[in-house]
Amino acid sequence: MAIPTSPNSKPGSQYFFDARSCKDWLKTIPLTNVAQAQQTLLDALGVLNCSPGFEPLDRLTCLELLRDKVAFLLGEQRLRYLGKTVPLPDADVAGWNVSSALLTEMESGYRRCYQHAQNRSAALGPHAALIIQRIIRYIGLGMLMSGFIYRRFDPSLWIRLHLQWIEAESRGIDDVRVKDSIGTFDGYSSVAQAYVAVLLGQLANIRGLAAREINFVDAILKRFSQKAVIGQVTSAGQPGTQGLTLCVDLLSSTGAEFYARPEAADHVRSIDTTQLSKSLRRRAKKLSEGAEPATVDLPADWTPAEAYVQLSRLHRLWCDGTSHYPLASVPAEANAIVTFGIAETHFFLSGDLFEQPAVKRELTRQEMSDIAMFGRVSESTTRARYAEFNYGSETWPVVDESRGQLRVMRPANSHRGVAIGKLVGVKLGATGEFYLSVIRELVEETPGHFTVTLAILPGKPEAVSVRSTDNKIRPSTYTQGFRVPPAEGQAMAEMLVIPARLAQRGRGVDVFYQGQGGAKQVTVSDFVERGDDFDWVTITG
Repeated sequence: MAIPTSPNSKPGSQYFFDARSCKDWLKTIPLTNVAQAQQTLLDALGVLNCSPGFEPLDRLTCLELLRDKVAFLLGEQRLRYLGKTVPLPDADVAGWNVSSALLTEMESGYRRCYQHAQNRSAALGPHAALIIQRIIRYIGLGMLMSGFIYRRFDPSLWIRLHLQWIEAESRGIDDVRVKDSIGTFDGYSSVAQAYVAVLLGQLANIRGLAAREINFVDAILKRFSQKAVIGQVTSAGQPGTQGLTLCVDLLSSTGAEFYARPEAADHVRSIDTTQLSKSLRRRAKKLSEGAEPATVDLPADWTPAEAYVQLSRLHRLWCDGTSHYPLASVPAEANAIVTFGIAETHFFLSGDLFEQPAVKRELTRQEMSDIAMFGRVSESTTRARYAEFNYGSETWPVVDESRGQLRVMRPANSHRGVAIGKLVGVKLGATGEFYLSVIRELVEETPGHFTVTLAILPGKPEAVSVRSTDNKIRPSTYTQGFRVPPAEGQAMAEMLVIPARLAQRGRGVDVFYQGQGGAKQVTVSDFVERGDDFDWVTITG
């Protein structure tokens, strides 16, 4: 098999000469500056991968030593994307490029080691399973890095991944246990476990997840991917709960998919998720009963409700074969008007700037001057006051719509960043009505052009003013919010969309309805969703 090296690899002076000097050199790298440390490791890897003088075992040992540092720095780099909108600033894109190149160099280094193993190197022959496992791991990490900024990766990565599996399977080393303190939680892995983890990771629909949710999926795979078993497709298949079988075509440039009648061919493998399904369902049941995530081997920084939602979602995608893409059609309207966040959407929905309820605003000097001269506030003064708040909408082309969803295209010249979980106001055409929606999925089709999937919140929103009644967190002033009454004919509770962390379950919220002359106190029953910049809650009272 051909062993490609990164085009960034250039010969030069060596940073170290053997495994011992590599270990000493790594101690000199300061990790406080992540960008600089990553660039230093990238340069060293480029030299290592092009240097012919290393003994095969020394080369592998150096890569294993570098692997720990690379993993730490990648983890720190990934933290930069938490809560950020895309497109990313130039500095973050530069950091992402270095991280991506670092993964490519690590893969190239292990591929060179495998070349030695193929050439019957006495030193590396026994480590063939470990080397292939590492190659698969870095291909998967390359895919994951693209997912963090919602880019499509080159489909050839799938071909490279499948070829590594074919190689391991043909040599009978796919189930050999190897040490892996980074990719698993028990310290051991195998080619099969790493391969299945990549397949399931991409099946989790990374482009519909925020960075924190991607980390959750990664943690689940580290703990439980060994419970999914890959094997030959039998004539009966290995059906899931929907009568479908999860399979991967080793000759394709795609990942795993569910099939009703999979082909029992030499190039097709099935992934049996029966044990994985039992494990996820058992933990989801305990979470629904109030168990803390840490007690069921789940990330401790998640609440039981949040973890339950994520586990249920993963079970649908990995075990049930439930499609997350509803049938879509092209609407009559070619464009959508979009607004961003609660404050801006409140302005366009209400048609006026937000003011404190029952509080008469003091007129500005210019407004008083206009009244004295013209008997009213001039339009130019009103426009100038509106301009201070910089509220604006954008027109985005509509791709298609389906039940409860709308896909729009963010133009490259847009001034607005987008992120999973952000609240967006949207209306179809210039004469339509505004509805609230949440960004559910992002895909960068070409530089700067993102396909954005919006989930439309049910019900016609009404602009209201809200504040918490909790004495500990109660602000002295109201802020913008939305009342979402149940749609006609639907047995739904009344809901509010309010700023994030304004209210707590079982606590009160004052709601001031414009034009009704007073505030009403309601109680938050439950959280329907906690978004990036909003909370969607049900209320009583």
